[in-house]
Amino acid sequence: MTEFFAAMYETLFRVYHASYPEIFSTLYNFGGYMKLGGIFLLVPLVFWLLFYFLWRYPYGRFWHWLLWWLVSGGVVLVVTWFQARGAIFDSPNPALVDALADPESGYKVYAVTLPQRYALINTGLSLVAGFLYSLILKPFSKIQMHLPF
Repeated sequence: MTEFFAAMYETLFRVYHASYPEIFSTLYNFGGYMKLGGIFLLVPLVFWLLFYFLWRYPYGRFWHWLLWWLVSGGVVLVVTWFQARGAIFDSPNPALVDALADPESGYKVYAVTLPQRYALINTGLSLVAGFLYSLILKPFSKIQMHLPF
């Protein structure tokens, strides 16, 4: 799965920059990509399981569903930003720590933008995944079977 998520972020979303290989090798070797992928897949799943099976309000409207969808995306945004920032700036890789500390390398300037990029990518992916989870879980719900449509 690490290879799948690494290829997805680095190639499909063009996050990889050849001038800063230590950042991406650290994310690959220390499980950063697995954590980022797990966030966009698992957080919306938990949100939609709660919505369809624990929320007992039978008069839910489309705006309830929409708000829940946006809140799950917001949670993914924040959690991904903190996870990516921690994986890069609190890295156990001494080569990356040295590169970030060297102002002439440009690593820190580039690395500061990465958590936002990963957060925005994961938010978009989580909104798509959340919509799909919603369609899958909707028929099994006893109360919210009429939402989203």
